[in-house]
Amino acid sequence: MLGIRKKHITGFVLLLGVVRWYNLALIAASQYLLFWLAFSGHELGRVLYDFKLHCIVVASLFSVAGAFIINAFYDVDKDLVNKPKQVLMGKLLKEGSLLNLYVVLNFLAVAFAMMASMRVMVFFVGYTVFCWFHSHKLQKLPLLREISASLLTMIPLLAIWFHFGHWHWGMFYYMGSLAILLFTREVVKDMAGHKGNLIFGYKTVVVAAGVRRTRWGLVAMNTGFLIMYVVLNWIQQVDPVLPNWRPDYYLVISGVSLFTGFWVSWGMFFIRDDRKILVMDAFLKLGIVVHLLSIVVQ
Repeated sequence: MLGIRKKHITGFVLLLGVVRWYNLALIAASQYLLFWLAFSGHELGRVLYDFKLHCIVVASLFSVAGAFIINAFYDVDKDLVNKPKQVLMGKLLKEGSLLNLYVVLNFLAVAFAMMASMRVMVFFVGYTVFCWFHSHKLQKLPLLREISASLLTMIPLLAIWFHFGHWHWGMFYYMGSLAILLFTREVVKDMAGHKGNLIFGYKTVVVAAGVRRTRWGLVAMNTGFLIMYVVLNWIQQVDPVLPNWRPDYYLVISGVSLFTGFWVSWGMFFIRDDRKILVMDAFLKLGIVVHLLSIVVQ
């Protein structure tokens, strides 16, 4: 009896690693903070008692967990080179059980989304299909792979805006700079996992363009977006072109995130050690966490 219980506990701990529980916790925290600060009038009661909000958050967690499972399933060969310890631990979980769990999680995600509204249900059906298509097809297509991976991370946040919110320029700054930071991290991750991608034929940007060209492309992209950010805000101060919007929290955090991507992309020119690339990846991950949770200061 004790052995069976220990086996179940071990399996549950391994499963938490596969679905990246820390990412799920960050997504849930970001969604609740976004709703509280942007759509509840800073009323904690509205957050606690909004049934539709909780349904959207739970649907997001189930769908993202399912996305991590199917992504790990398709990437097992490549990850055996890039992340051998993580794959060997994950192999203790049966593939058939993981695929069954993937189906169950997506079903639950759609069910909870339907309890919020039919519109939200359609949103999450599209999201789950996009997650599968990313893992099945887009993973092996350069540039589309990195763009789609960045979008998959952002979409759960957009679910809150989709149901409760309305468009404004602050959202454009917030989501746009987050997308650039996420894309930069995807490219840096490709550099760190270049060996596995090359062996198993994953056509990443790094494999297709080469490490040197990728570094130059990353620098050009982040430098260009940072210059556009500075110029647009200078124009807005001199002769406003964006109606009913003034510099605020969204402007500040967007500038911080764009500068983070700019600094990392230039720093990659001086790095040749894979371990140092992983440090830069961790720095970008921290930047993403700060970007998401900094909304609390709004």
